Amino acid sequence: MKTWSTLVLMVACAPLLMAQDGCSNAELRDRQIVDEQQRVYHTAQPVPQFEFSLEREVAIELYQARNQAVATHSVWRSMSGVIEGDCPSIGYPIPYDSSLTNPLQVSMSSGAVVAMAEPNGLYPGQGGAISTWVRCVTEVNSRRVTAPVYIESIVTTYPYPVEVDYDTNRVRPVGGAEPTVTISARTGR
Repeated sequence: MKTWSTLVLMVACAPLLMAQDGCSNAELRDRQIVDEQQRVYHTAQPVPQFEFSLEREVAIELYQARNQAVATHSVWRSMSGVIEGDCPSIGYPIPYDSSLTNPLQVSMSSGAVVAMAEPNGLYPGQGGAISTWVRCVTEVNSRRVTAPVYIESIVTTYPYPVEVDYDTNRVRPVGGAEPTVTISARTGR
């Protein structure tokens, strides 16, 4: 009997042995309890399925909006909230740690899942940087040019013209200006 229970424990712990240094009886029992509780939840409160997702629809529209070269206005603030600068801009900011190629590699030891490219073709950053690229619009010799500005502050980009008041540390929409991007997510099918 002891040999049989040892064999069962070894088989149950085999996946954990590859990922961790070992598997104790207490850890195995905890896992069984959690798994059983999840089965109870699945029966009593199954995960719902929806014919339509408003949040997914909004996310799709946001990706589409971010992929347009529309007039925007970007304002950046210090960590304490003080306005440090602003510029008319094109499109939405790009997080500094976004990448064209996958910055993560598959772990040979664990086979961990790695990041996938977003619909815009970029790999999202890993959350380690707050720095941002903003495409600021400026005048050079009477012509408009777009210059990439690297900003290490918190950036807010508006889809309409704004007035920035550095004295009061406030940003206000210019009255009556139409947004260059709107969201029209449906409320269902």
